[in-house]
Amino acid sequence: MKKVNVEVCVCTQCVLNGAMHIIESIESLKKLKVQLRLNTQVNITTCTNLVEGTHPDISPVVRINGDLIENADSETVMERIIAMGLPAKS
Repeated sequence: MKKVNVEVCVCTQCVLNGAMHIIESIESLKKLKVQLRLNTQVNITTCTNLVEGTHPDISPVVRINGDLIENADSETVMERIIAMGLPAKS
C-alpha cells in the first residue's frame, strides 16, 4: 500500500486562507478510499513552520510527500493525492 504524507501549515495566515477546509477535504477523502479505488494510506499532520518566516503571499501551504504547494486549495490537494493513489493502468 502506498503512503501519502500530507503536511498542512496551520499558522494564522494559512488558517485564514483555507487550511482547515483543506484538512476537512482530506479527511473526507479518507472515508471515500474504497469508492475511489485508492490503494493509499493518507497521513495528515499539521505544523506551523512548513516555510520560514511569515508567508501571507503564498498561504495556505501544503506539502505532499515532500512537494510544496503554495496557495493551495482543496481541489489541487485532492487531485494530487488521488493521482498518487490510483492503481497503475495496465
